[in-house]
Amino acid sequence: MFRFLNPNKWSRIEKELEQKPNILLSQFSIIAIIAAAIQIINDIWFLNFVAVGLDLIIVFIFIATFLINESGRNLLAKFIFIVLGPAFIFCYASVIPKTIGLYLIFFPIIAVIFLIFKNEERRYKYYSMIYVVSLLLILELTAYQPFGELNWTEGKSEPSSFYVNMFISVFGMVFSMYNIDVINTLIDKKRQETLLELKQKNTELELANNELDHFVYSASHDLKAPLSSILGLINLAKYEVKDEHVMDYFIRIENRIERLTNFIKEVIEISRNARTEIKVESIEIEDFVDDIIENNNYIEGMEKIDFTKDIKAGSIVFSDKARLEVILNNLISNAIKYSDPNKSKSTVKIKVSYENKYFKIEIIDNGIGIPNNQLEKVFDMFYRGEDSKEGSGLGLYIVKNMLTKLDGEFEIKSQIDKGTTITLKLPNMLSSESNF
Repeated sequence: MFRFLNPNKWSRIEKELEQKPNILLSQFSIIAIIAAAIQIINDIWFLNFVAVGLDLIIVFIFIATFLINESGRNLLAKFIFIVLGPAFIFCYASVIPKTIGLYLIFFPIIAVIFLIFKNEERRYKYYSMIYVVSLLLILELTAYQPFGELNWTEGKSEPSSFYVNMFISVFGMVFSMYNIDVINTLIDKKRQETLLELKQKNTELELANNELDHFVYSASHDLKAPLSSILGLINLAKYEVKDEHVMDYFIRIENRIERLTNFIKEVIEISRNARTEIKVESIEIEDFVDDIIENNNYIEGMEKIDFTKDIKAGSIVFSDKARLEVILNNLISNAIKYSDPNKSKSTVKIKVSYENKYFKIEIIDNGIGIPNNQLEKVFDMFYRGEDSKEGSGLGLYIVKNMLTKLDGEFEIKSQIDKGTTITLKLPNMLSSESNF
């Protein structure tokens, strides 16, 4: 008995914020049953037995709503509550005098509509509201006689029924507003808890990232020293060893050490990109590109590449010079490595243009190209295509990360045996001072 006095215990649905609309549906169903029971007592007192029969139908409708909702078929229960309930009240209000005030029940039903539907059921909420408001408007426009002049109750219990309906409507509205306040409080509490948890997780993640970056950076630097020593010892050994087979072994060892050194360099670049802030410098872009091309002179096949540039002389851009150098170095070295040996002439064109507060760099080659099914993967960490040369698979991943750091964008187009075009769009970070 005492359990029934607590609305929070009317429903056995799990008490979670996500289930609050379904819990409220059960609570409003019980309120509707209690309201109809009060009206039944009032109608029996005044010997209004026709109204008693109609009140009993309301009781049955909302008992069905409650039982179906508690069984987990929530959407069906909402359909009964919102469609069948108002439809019967509409018919009920059409055969009794307006002064009984049954139409007042429509107002708490409209309020309930906003409480029992979840966000993902938003469309049902608006359809239901239009439906209930339409029923009320039809009653009003037809002077509460849409089926003609009918009066099944002959006005019995009229004054007391009005006050009962008014009390039920006011109580329903107050209970709805109270629950709106409760839901807002729960949402705010949940939001605060989520923000606090997110803040803690971000702090932990930041600490873990800093530790990881420090470890990677330190370990990479610690590895470079012994590798340099090994290379030095190999160079000394070359002067003393004359055997061609041994010299071949030394060359292979050097190649492997060079690959490992490049890998360490790439790891350091990833770590540095994550740890360091952007440092904006003025860059004379043509000289900058020339230096990067010259730095790649050691790559096999470089002597067969015909480089052309389309850059306005004296053009200056403002960006992070170190990051831009890594980006262009990776892209230009790739254009060299993946040139097509079957073509009589291999070309790489570097084009720079300007667009409002951005500058655009295009690297266009006529190399072997990239298959369509690999285009979306080439910027992934450790991804190496089927025709990939020896490498770590980190180069384009570094390019993507550094472009993201610079708020840049990239686009890649390629055709097998025809070549590849990579377009970079970067913000000119002090464009107002540039001299394009």
